[in-house]
Amino acid sequence: MINCLKLPLLALLIVSSLTLRAQSAKTDTTNKQPDKAQQSYYLISRSSEDSTRSIFNFKAAPIYVRTTPFSVYTGAGNPRDRIAQSIEIGKSFNVIDLGIAFGRNSLRPDTSLFLEGRVTMDVANYGIFSNEMTIGAGRVFDKQGSLMLELTYSILAQIAPRVGIGLTTGYYDFSSETTDASKTFYGIYLRFGLMRTDSGGLLGGVARGRGRPIRVGRPHRHGR
Repeated sequence: MINCLKLPLLALLIVSSLTLRAQSAKTDTTNKQPDKAQQSYYLISRSSEDSTRSIFNFKAAPIYVRTTPFSVYTGAGNPRDRIAQSIEIGKSFNVIDLGIAFGRNSLRPDTSLFLEGRVTMDVANYGIFSNEMTIGAGRVFDKQGSLMLELTYSILAQIAPRVGIGLTTGYYDFSSETTDASKTFYGIYLRFGLMRTDSGGLLGGVARGRGRPIRVGRPHRHGR
C-alpha cells in the first residue's frame, strides 16, 4: 500500500518542479535587464547629476550646428576684408561640443578659406543664458598654408528648445614660416541642437522640447 502511494507522490513532485522551473524561466526573460551598451545617451544625460558621469558615446551623442553669419575683425581696413563667416557641425557630450568648422576670413571672391577643429565647453548657466569657451586649431588655405589657432568666449541665449543665439568675442592667431598675425573679432552666432539644463547637462529623450527647469526662489514681498 505504501509503495502504491509513493508513485503518485513522486509524479506530483516532478510535475511541480517542472512547473516552477518554467515560471522562473519566464520571469527571468521578462525581467532581463537591458544591456548597458544599448542605453541611450539621452537617458544618461537627462539629469544634472548625471552630467558629471556621462560617457563619450559618439554614436549616441546628439548632433549640433553652430553658424556665425557675421563677425568683424578690429583694426583698420576695408570692411570686406574684416568680415568673417563660418559654419560648424559636430556632436554634443553634455557640457562639451566637438565639431569641425569651415569658413572664410573675408567677403572677397579670392578670400582665404579655412578648416578648423573646435572644442567648446559650457562654463556657466543662468536661466536661459549660458557662457561658453571655445578652443580651436586648423589651417588656412592660403599660399603659406598658415596655422590658425582660436580662443573665443561667448554668451548664448536659448530662445527655443533647439535654437540659441549668442554674442561672441575672441582671437585668431595666424602663423606660417614667414608671416604671423593676431586678430581680435566680435560676432553673432546661432546654435541649433539640444538645449542644456542649468547645470550644463543636455535635455534629451523624454525631456526633449521642454524648457529649462524653473528655479524656485523666495517669494518677493511688497511693502514692509
